[in-house]
Amino acid sequence: MEAKNIVVIGSLNFDIIVKQQRMPDKGETFIADEFIQGPGGKGANQAAQCAKLGLPTIMVGKVGDDRFGNALVGSLSAVGVNTSYIKRLGSTGMGIVHVMPDGDYYSTIVKGANDLITLQDIDEINDVLVSSSFIVLQQEIPEQVIEYIISKYEHTDTIIVLNNAPARVVKESILKAVDILVVNETEASFMVGKPMDSVDTAINIGKELLSLTGGMVVITLGKEGSVVVTSSHCEFFPAENVQAVDATGAGDSFIGALIYALSEGLSMNQCMRFATHVSAVTVSKEGGQHSFPTQRDLESVLFRN
Repeated sequence: MEAKNIVVIGSLNFDIIVKQQRMPDKGETFIADEFIQGPGGKGANQAAQCAKLGLPTIMVGKVGDDRFGNALVGSLSAVGVNTSYIKRLGSTGMGIVHVMPDGDYYSTIVKGANDLITLQDIDEINDVLVSSSFIVLQQEIPEQVIEYIISKYEHTDTIIVLNNAPARVVKESILKAVDILVVNETEASFMVGKPMDSVDTAINIGKELLSLTGGMVVITLGKEGSVVVTSSHCEFFPAENVQAVDATGAGDSFIGALIYALSEGLSMNQCMRFATHVSAVTVSKEGGQHSFPTQRDLESVLFRN
């Protein structure tokens, strides 16, 4: 039987990455060390990682009718993503990322064509969505589109994954329809209005978020690792000890790997360990999608039933 598609509906941004020793002070002109450009956007990143791990992946979104849009569509096609549902309108979204020596980063997004996705665009691909195994969403496209998708496909067999990034206030009824919520520590804190200062706090916040959602909650903690909370499982997974070079896209790489592992029917421990390893490989290399490992890169650590 042919595997069902993973459908990612979200942003495509052309990333401009600047590596520098620190952020400039107000009014200061600071000289950077290196300039890198390439494909990005949370949606495109997650689609790229799914496809690089061998999942049949469809990307739904919009880019501008410009050279940046051409580059983004071309890069996804090159790693095996089905790009036939990407439309062209307006100008391509942009991401400006400042990467520090320890791999941490500061990111600014220009919405561009990502903000032009409509409810009609979703209705046009209804057959694709109802036949998919996962619908993967983030918050770099219009809020009403995200809410419409979650509400429309709540009662289907499709698993809805929401990466609430950048963090938005999500209506209670919408959050309840989400099967898998993935957030980082900043986004989780925003959602519950509480600071996060330890793994124990992360687990408690995860439990609080679980009571608001329809399924499992995953909180990524950067260099510390991640926690997963379900109705029957609660555990912390420490990050692997690697030399971090660039954390750009690491969270998206983690999500793509998690979806891969879940689609393989692996245990929760195996899923989290695999996603942890994939994100560790990602941060040990420069760039965004270019640093995401392929299935061949990971053959020695893939957990099979």
